Amino acid sequence: MISEKIRELSERVGHAFVATCDTGGHPHLAAGRGITLFDPNRLVFESWFCPTTMKNLQDNPHVSVVIADDTGNGYQFVGKVEKATDTAVLNGYAPDLEPAGLPQVQWRLEIRVEGVMAFTADAHSDRPLG
Repeated sequence: MISEKIRELSERVGHAFVATCDTGGHPHLAAGRGITLFDPNRLVFESWFCPTTMKNLQDNPHVSVVIADDTGNGYQFVGKVEKATDTAVLNGYAPDLEPAGLPQVQWRLEIRVEGVMAFTADAHSDRPLG
């Protein structure tokens, strides 16, 4: 499911977007760095996700992750977060470097990919890739 071509794009782009949804159907979009793709259907996304993303995942673990280049072409991964682990916390120790609204938490999301589709602004079908 996750080919070498997909892995190369992920490494080149270096960031991705993750869409979550709360129980009321309200979507939320977040961006982050730290994507690792594993064969055949594993994606690990480690980044400084906001509280809205994490609250949505507590109630609804289904996600869509997009990796796209500067032209807007790339791949969409749909799946389910199987594990969320906090890996770092900013708690005011370095106030000149840390954003307001502390604490900020870095999370590692382990996602089981259920499908991969081409992502493009051009005409497309949303059919899963081979």
